[in-house]
Amino acid sequence: MLVEPPSEEDETIYLLKSEINKKHFLKALENVEKGNLVFVNLNEYEKFVFESQSYKIE
Repeated sequence: MLVEPPSEEDETIYLLKSEINKKHFLKALENVEKGNLVFVNLNEYEKFVFESQSYKIE
């Protein structure tokens, strides 16, 4: 298994390196400043994901 050493690089710096990530990040900041937030009930999300998966026990 390949494990990379932890990076000391700030996540914001990482996001700003890629133009696509930068645009997405800046748009997300703009939405937060405007109060345009989407609240997700993670319990319902987990229930949906779990129930939509089919598992086989062999």
